[in-house]
Amino acid sequence: MTGTGITVDPLTRVEGHLKFETSIENGVVVSARTSGMLFRGIEKALIGYDPRTALQLTQRVCGVCPYAHAEAAALALEDAMGIRPNANGQLLRNLIVGAYQIQDCLFHFYHLSALDFIDVTAVLDYRGADPGLAAMRDWVRSETRSERIFPAAPFLPRYQADFLQDKDCNLSAVRNYLESFTVMASLHKMVTLFGGKSPHPVAIEAGGVTTRPTIDNLAHYRTLLHQVEKFVFSCYREDILAVCRAFPGYFKEGRGYGNLLSFPYFPDAAGENHFFAGGATIEGIHTPLDLNAITEDHTYSFYQNMPGGAIKPLGQNRLEPLDWEQFQQEEQRADGKYSWSRAPRYGGKVMETGAAARVVNTYHSGRNPALNQLVDQLNRDIGISLQDYNSVLGRHLSRYIKEQVEQVEPEVLGFREMEVPRNARGIGITEASRGALGHWVEIDAHGLIKNYEMVMPTTWNMGPRDATGQPGAVEKMLIGTRISDPDNPMQLARIVRSVDPCIACSVH
Repeated sequence: MTGTGITVDPLTRVEGHLKFETSIENGVVVSARTSGMLFRGIEKALIGYDPRTALQLTQRVCGVCPYAHAEAAALALEDAMGIRPNANGQLLRNLIVGAYQIQDCLFHFYHLSALDFIDVTAVLDYRGADPGLAAMRDWVRSETRSERIFPAAPFLPRYQADFLQDKDCNLSAVRNYLESFTVMASLHKMVTLFGGKSPHPVAIEAGGVTTRPTIDNLAHYRTLLHQVEKFVFSCYREDILAVCRAFPGYFKEGRGYGNLLSFPYFPDAAGENHFFAGGATIEGIHTPLDLNAITEDHTYSFYQNMPGGAIKPLGQNRLEPLDWEQFQQEEQRADGKYSWSRAPRYGGKVMETGAAARVVNTYHSGRNPALNQLVDQLNRDIGISLQDYNSVLGRHLSRYIKEQVEQVEPEVLGFREMEVPRNARGIGITEASRGALGHWVEIDAHGLIKNYEMVMPTTWNMGPRDATGQPGAVEKMLIGTRISDPDNPMQLARIVRSVDPCIACSVH
């Protein structure tokens, strides 16, 4: 196999429209391009509005992780105001975003990624009495016998690949796939108890959370959390470990640059001492977070070229998208622009962000001994090292949420209102399930948004090359991958889905 290529457009089971292209020589990927194939521009749509609208409008960037945008927008405005929520406000915010974060972890594993490894057709041989598996068996059987173009979606059609061979593991994973719907519904209920609604919670505001905690809704939250814990600590944990043990080679695949970026996340009641430490790990060395090191490049993005190259957030008021004619010209050029996503850099370096970055940076910081102990134990169980790391976020975070529920004072309002400042700037940084999320806001003399910028986790991971020619994080992960069957490039799909792309987030 010489001088060929593979294009997947679009990749399914991701949020938004993602296209990726690879060039292959002698069966190995030698170059790759990842493209966000839509444009939305919500950042610039905010200009001229009251900054408090950003807490609701930026959530519409994504229906999967709106909580993170609400929190980042609130933190940015609080930074501009010079305030922090009181203890209840911070704790309630943590309970909202923590429940949503766990829901995202389950959603990514069971509904987006696990189907790359689990053989759903194993259910066809099921002879037991479990009503869920029996119903699934009958449905798959009926679908595969039908003349539908896409029978048994989203399970089939699929690439031919090496799936889990253990029949019991497959059946267990399918059973837990079905049960995860109920568990995620419980997590959404937990969000609504203090967030007001889910998705797009309305109670997170600059100054705290506007819902008042009561003994009843705290007790309801605890009850739901107990149900979730049982699933997370047993089913979710065992399914992840089963996949890890069955596919050990994937701890070596898709490694990329190895540069990891994360933001401080999940603070205590005082808004300090974050459960997950921020920072950057570059070439194995962990350093404190430096927000001034963040820039964005759009050399290979579908925007008009501007002088200055890499630009810091809020460094310009307007970025001009290409018109239709220019867009077509760039698509026809061999080395033209190819994505609506920009290319963030940290001190000029390409960074990976996400659950692994959160855990590795926190581990290196030494600020959370309990997390380090859990990581060490998991690594011994699977036989991997920190360099091979797979996230334990869902299990560990649920324990911490349980502790924080007990700290909330019933009937104490966790919100205080402040006037919107004039001629001010603010930065809000947090972690979505997909990784480091930052909101930057600039407020004019009338108290309205003068400029707004969001740098998303998927922009870090799925961004294109920059002016120096450095491939983006996932582009680098794909390079070097050996392809056994160009017609069934499951290796590439598994690598791309592993970072949980959200293209809807990355194209603003």
